[in-house]
Amino acid sequence: MRIETYLRLAYKAYTQGIEVIGPSFIAKELEISRPSAYEGLIKLASMEYGEYIPGEGFKLNKKGIERGKEITKKHRLIECLLGNLGFDAESACTEATKLEPFISKELSKRLEEVFRDRVMCPCGEEIELGIDGR
Repeated sequence: MRIETYLRLAYKAYTQGIEVIGPSFIAKELEISRPSAYEGLIKLASMEYGEYIPGEGFKLNKKGIERGKEITKKHRLIECLLGNLGFDAESACTEATKLEPFISKELSKRLEEVFRDRVMCPCGEEIELGIDGR
């Protein structure tokens, strides 16, 4: 599993009011083992996206929140593209998760331009606002 996916899920939890997530949360969301989820959260901490609090879990810092927001926006824009290609919402989300680590900044910016007026992705989630308000 790519580290971007872990960070997006940590950000998702953060936006839902869950400030500290443990390996069980990630393991359930990604259908992976707790040890693999733990390793991913430790990796996020080593990349300075937050801190891992032993016995509690991972907590995002400002850098992690900003990067999580970027990744989430990219994920939802990819979902919009896939929705336009005929994917149903669940399939668009699954495929976007596979693609998100490989989408360049240039392609991501182009998707922002194309879907500038979209407020929601096919899953019904709000598309994150960027620095310029979009």
